[in-house]
Amino acid sequence: MSDPRPPIPATCAARPTVGGLVSPYANVQLAGGGVDFRSQHESRVQRCWRETLCQLCGTAITALPIVLFGGPRQVAALQFDEPPLHPACAVYVSKACPMVAGRQLHYATGDTVSDGRRGDTCPDPECDCGGWVPTPGLNRPAGGDPAHDWFAVYVNGYSLAITEDRPDRVHSAIVDPQQVLHMRHVSTPGIGRTWTLAARTLLDEVHT
Repeated sequence: MSDPRPPIPATCAARPTVGGLVSPYANVQLAGGGVDFRSQHESRVQRCWRETLCQLCGTAITALPIVLFGGPRQVAALQFDEPPLHPACAVYVSKACPMVAGRQLHYATGDTVSDGRRGDTCPDPECDCGGWVPTPGLNRPAGGDPAHDWFAVYVNGYSLAITEDRPDRVHSAIVDPQQVLHMRHVSTPGIGRTWTLAARTLLDEVHT
């Protein structure tokens, strides 16, 4: 199993930390200084997609490759709902995130941190939003669902998939097979992190 508190990459030097872990840019920040690792911040996720910002460090990905994380179905379809990452940030996430690192057999059950009392107050003192409100339509796996293998797909670009009834909202990235540079198998639930170069079998089954 991988180290749950791996060294922080230089790309994240300016990010706050919680319990020795980087506070991801794309996750809900809490007024008390913490972060909800299970809830994404919708407006920040949209910025990541549209401006090619890294979901972990929040800075622009200005050099290739771009890394997209997903499970077997997403790799087969070449459609990913996790925002992009720098390569160095992807390596960090592959060690730090318990799901991506394969340390959990099922997705967590119960309310998220931001659904409870700690999400009642916005961390921005100038904001009058009244606190955290979950955004309908975000892809949050159901609590108790079985975990799956994770893959890191290195690409040189992607297209944005837009919600049909909300043209202002990006819900995922679509990758052309020719945009795939290489792929790594990240982990298997219960076995842990592998981080090995993966064959293109999942791609070839549907794209040849």
